[in-house]
Amino acid sequence: MSKARDADRLLKALGDSGYDIRCAALRDACPCRSHVRDPGLWREIFDRALNGGMRERDRAAHAIGTLMEKAERSDEWREVLARHTGDLDALMQDSRASRVLLGQMKRHGHAHRGAARQGFRRRRAVLDLSTPAQIAAWVNTHLGLEGRDAVPASDPGIARMWNWLSHRVTRQPGRSTKEDELLAKARRYLPHLFQRPSAA
Repeated sequence: MSKARDADRLLKALGDSGYDIRCAALRDACPCRSHVRDPGLWREIFDRALNGGMRERDRAAHAIGTLMEKAERSDEWREVLARHTGDLDALMQDSRASRVLLGQMKRHGHAHRGAARQGFRRRRAVLDLSTPAQIAAWVNTHLGLEGRDAVPASDPGIARMWNWLSHRVTRQPGRSTKEDELLAKARRYLPHLFQRPSAA
């Protein structure tokens, strides 16, 4: 079955009057079972995490917790999560919804609620990462590179900077990245750019 058909089936089930049917749909929509990244479906999941019945909130929170884990390793799932930053922040501002979500994250392997909250912050930080294109734009602006001289986002050196920055933000969400650190990584991963007469 195609992802579009899966999304339609799950959305139809979530609109069903039967509570058990809706709960089963939320279970089936979880990224641990499904690859559906439909925006409409995920709007429903976030809504159920905040406004659903108890079992609906549990199932939706499990799906969102799994989504946050997937977003650490997958650009496709990160895009899904990025579309719902407002919904995610709203969940954490609601005492009941945040308690359920953190409880699910605790079951995902965190030893206690404090560790679950720390894990949430670490995964939430993924949404604030720069993209490879933004890193390339920063390098080009810093070195005054334009047109044919500009480094593209697809450059292997940019990819290495992206991997380094992703690891930094994910593992040390409370630590800011300074410009001189980025510049040092650019010198390391893009040394040919700094051999130009006009390079800083």
